[in-house]
Amino acid sequence: MDQIALPTIFLSHGAPTTPMEDIPAREFWTELGKAYREVAAVLCISAHWETSRPAVSGSAAPGTIHDFYGFPGELYEIAYPAPGAPELAQRVAQSLVGAGLTCDIDGARGLDHGAWVPLLSMFPAAEIPVVQLSIQHNLDPMAHLRVGRAIADLREENVLIIGSGGAVHPLGYAPLGPGAPTDRWASEFFRWLDDAVTTGDVQSLVDYRTIAPYPERAHPRPDHYVPLLVALGAAGEGATGKLLHESWYWGDLSMAAYEFG
Repeated sequence: MDQIALPTIFLSHGAPTTPMEDIPAREFWTELGKAYREVAAVLCISAHWETSRPAVSGSAAPGTIHDFYGFPGELYEIAYPAPGAPELAQRVAQSLVGAGLTCDIDGARGLDHGAWVPLLSMFPAAEIPVVQLSIQHNLDPMAHLRVGRAIADLREENVLIIGSGGAVHPLGYAPLGPGAPTDRWASEFFRWLDDAVTTGDVQSLVDYRTIAPYPERAHPRPDHYVPLLVALGAAGEGATGKLLHESWYWGDLSMAAYEFG
């Protein structure tokens, strides 16, 4: 009997401190993990690993990367010792090469906070193997959609593909802080994004910088946006998204999550 293809997921991972805070997104991640507890492995496309061309982590025992500064000391003591999956890394690379793209295998790459922050709540036992796939320095939306389409078949191997970024991620533009209100421009961008995702308007999502409201505020850099396009592409042609979670953190930082399929 053929394996049913899994949906793909996009998560807004928020700040590195979210594992230490009682926020709605953490509760959502916990419940989401229960729904996907039988997956064979996780392939995470994180906003926090940029390379000149696609690269996949090939370590059998990836370390925990604390890729941030200025946070409480206990945050740097968190470890997420999930195993890697070198064979899956090879499969990812083969899929990309087979689609006419390139892919390097990085045998030393660990898990950055775009991966381990949500996975701590989803799979706290750290038993499910995790592989990371990089985003590219060019941050080109269409290029990342193509990367996603190249790895779509992995869903039929019980691999959960997660794009980890931020639906609205205004770092460098908006001041963020506990208790801050959500600005109108952030809400307007999110409503536009939600409509495009849930109707499967791929072209609009690719062209967001010219047609979305306030794109330069919502994403001063597209690094937290393009993982959504990888997840969308990996769901296959004609996929639409379903809003699984909506909340806001520190004012204008969206914690929204989508399931594509």
